[in-house]
Amino acid sequence: MTPAEALAHVLAVAEVALRSWQPEPTGFLDPEERLRVEPVLQQRSGLHWRCYGGITPAERQRLLLAREELPLGDVSMDFALVALKGNFLFDPAELEDFEAALLTTDVDPRGWGDVILLGENGAQLITTPACGAALAGRSLQVRTVAVEASAVPWSHLRHQPRRPRPVTTVEASCRLDAVASAGLGLSRARMAAAIGAGRVRLNGRTVLRPHTELQAGDVVVLRGRGELRLQSRVLTRRQRWRLQLLRC
Repeated sequence: MTPAEALAHVLAVAEVALRSWQPEPTGFLDPEERLRVEPVLQQRSGLHWRCYGGITPAERQRLLLAREELPLGDVSMDFALVALKGNFLFDPAELEDFEAALLTTDVDPRGWGDVILLGENGAQLITTPACGAALAGRSLQVRTVAVEASAVPWSHLRHQPRRPRPVTTVEASCRLDAVASAGLGLSRARMAAAIGAGRVRLNGRTVLRPHTELQAGDVVVLRGRGELRLQSRVLTRRQRWRLQLLRC
């Protein structure tokens, strides 16, 4: 979706929620789309919402919108699970490869959420029930691999929530590529390449400059690899930075 389309979609759902006095879910939105639409929603009186993507953490999430008088704590959103099976032993695929294949279908991108990579066996896909039904039985081409999509029970979900792990490191600078490579366990060159490819988000927004300076409180996400929070940075006597990080 374009930013304008995402905003129009969310506002349309908000109007339905206000008129019907019933909680209404949006389609899936990526972090940048949510950053754009939430300030607009905050200007609408009488409305509140929460976000969830079926798994924790989730990059792509749906918003559940309702009048402020209606509690959202006990209201659930429906999700479905689709298996994307193929033999990727000789041609490993990344998240972007599966997403590119999904975009070649006529299925609305608002219907699918996060891709969970399963190595050489393919992936799983979080979807809305309608999207899951539309994808089931389809054949896709992911890189050079033929992939079959099939609906599977939610109990087959193979997502393992990451346990937060503190990381302490001393770096010459607080550049994005230096901090993220140390915190996420990648080489500086690989991290710089990931940033240049648009796979890294800083505080929810895609960042393309490896030399971006990080501040305490910043959150870095490398797609498919994890999240890194810069909790504190202290300049040492030797003019290096002692960093307290939390890897999630």
